[in-house]
Amino acid sequence: MMEEKRQSETTQEVQEPIDAKDAKIRELEEKLQKLENTARIINQRYVDLQRETEYLKERYRRDLEEAKKYGYEKFAFELLEVVDNFERAFEYEGSDLEGFKKGFELIYRELLRILEKYGIKEIELLGKEFDPYLAEAVDREYSEDVPPNTVIRVERKGYTLHDRVLRPAKVVVSYYQEEIT
Repeated sequence: MMEEKRQSETTQEVQEPIDAKDAKIRELEEKLQKLENTARIINQRYVDLQRETEYLKERYRRDLEEAKKYGYEKFAFELLEVVDNFERAFEYEGSDLEGFKKGFELIYRELLRILEKYGIKEIELLGKEFDPYLAEAVDREYSEDVPPNTVIRVERKGYTLHDRVLRPAKVVVSYYQEEIT
């Protein structure tokens, strides 16, 4: 009996660490299962985000194409009013030249109003110092009345689009040469 008792105690001594190790193995297997599930969820989210990113890139590309193609729709619509006014002016059969001129002046002012509404403005240069970023000097004229390098005549108007030069003006610039005595 003693032998059985000792054998039972030895078995119990050996069994306790085995049970503890089995419990630890089960705990680690549960943690591993949770980590695998978490990794699966994260990987799926990653794939979903990649798909969503590709969709957004494609949508952005389509939106840019559409903006290029139809971005001037409002501007074009307003210009059609000017075209309509020109067509009405061309259909005018009266002999009143002053009235005809007045009609064209109204159309011109309407066109300038539309351009200004969309940020297109004339560059005012007459009487100002020449700026090569805003204008191109096409000629020079001698003048004692104004300081040298001053715009004295605009040959072709220049325009800006918001804060950028859309078309530089073509101007005539003054120069003054003092006599050498």
